[in-house]
Amino acid sequence: MMGIYSDLLFLLALTPYAICQKVSGQLSNPTLQGPEKVKLNETETISCIASSEKLSILYSLYRGKTLVQVQNISTSEPANFSVSFHSQTDGGTYKCKVESDDAMQTKYTPVLGVSITSVPDPPVLKVHDKLTLNCLVKQGSGVTYQWYFNKQELLSNSSIKINQSSLVIDHVDLKDTGDYQCKANNQFNMTTFSIASNSTEVIVKVPASNPDILADVNFVNKDGMYLTIRCLSHEGTLPIVYTLYKNTSFVSDYYAESHREGQFIVLESYTDKLGTFKCKATNGFEPKYSNGLDVDLSVKLTSNPDPPIQGYQVTLNCSITYQTTGFYTWYFVHSENNSTESTKQNQFTHIASHPGRYYCSINGQTSNWIQVLGQDSSFQTVTVAVSVAVTMLLILVLGLICYCFSQKAHRCNID
Repeated sequence: MMGIYSDLLFLLALTPYAICQKVSGQLSNPTLQGPEKVKLNETETISCIASSEKLSILYSLYRGKTLVQVQNISTSEPANFSVSFHSQTDGGTYKCKVESDDAMQTKYTPVLGVSITSVPDPPVLKVHDKLTLNCLVKQGSGVTYQWYFNKQELLSNSSIKINQSSLVIDHVDLKDTGDYQCKANNQFNMTTFSIASNSTEVIVKVPASNPDILADVNFVNKDGMYLTIRCLSHEGTLPIVYTLYKNTSFVSDYYAESHREGQFIVLESYTDKLGTFKCKATNGFEPKYSNGLDVDLSVKLTSNPDPPIQGYQVTLNCSITYQTTGFYTWYFVHSENNSTESTKQNQFTHIASHPGRYYCSINGQTSNWIQVLGQDSSFQTVTVAVSVAVTMLLILVLGLICYCFSQKAHRCNID
């Protein structure tokens, strides 16, 4: 009984058989000799011999149903097969088949026309997909196969399964990207034929992720404005093609090959609401989309504290929904003197010396205004608040007194 030992020794059950020809000089059953146990990565010799009156005998060595080697022997010497044991799959039951020269001439032809087919076709895959390569020959019998990756011979391992003419990788990774080639070999009339296929390039990619989208306002005047729309997928094998849409209508494409970000320069008519922009990213797989970006030039002013109080420090924030290289202008309007300030930042802090109003502007758009309360106004506000609180407390007390009197009257009626 054949099997494989746990210490990586191989048990070879060597079973001879023959194809006999009904001619004078019929072949005898062949005799097969070889080791029963071998170590991993060793090379051993398996011999096969059969007697015949024919001068030329074709010996074929099989492992199970898989053809391993073929030799054409024209002497009385045995066929000596040199077999290497690189993996556990090389162990098993070995058999020898012998055929006479007559059978060989009618059945065996030299190998010719080697090519590779792939699934999928073309072999462009995303990480963790399954790859199958098949080595095909137009002509040839008794063919054995070898596989190469980037010109280095491939052997079966935990991730690559090779079964003669087929190569399967169940879960490809980026390291599997490269050139694959197969070589077909056989022997005919004491001559070894070896034909290699053309290289097949396998490409493994990481799909593009959903892109981020940002907008910069670069230039604004009464005739129009220039926007820079930026799209960025943080994951995905380059190149990535970005497509920009405005309100679902196509704007343009950007081919990002040497860097991840795609940039679009867009000319728009001047208006405060430019519409909704969206990016699509694709690198050969299912396209991914960004969230919609509403480009709105409107400006909002907020303050801390809110509202500002005369004589105290106040921090103003001029908020917009896009990025810009423009300057922020700050306005303070009061009865004695109006003033303006210009900053690169959207935040401005100072002492509110006088009562009045603040507002800001950027790219031709003006914000809402905020009232600065005078000290008297602040006192009046506090006074009103206290008055309202006292009134509410009096109402609560009166209600409680009335409730107590009504409960007392009710008990007296019962008595």
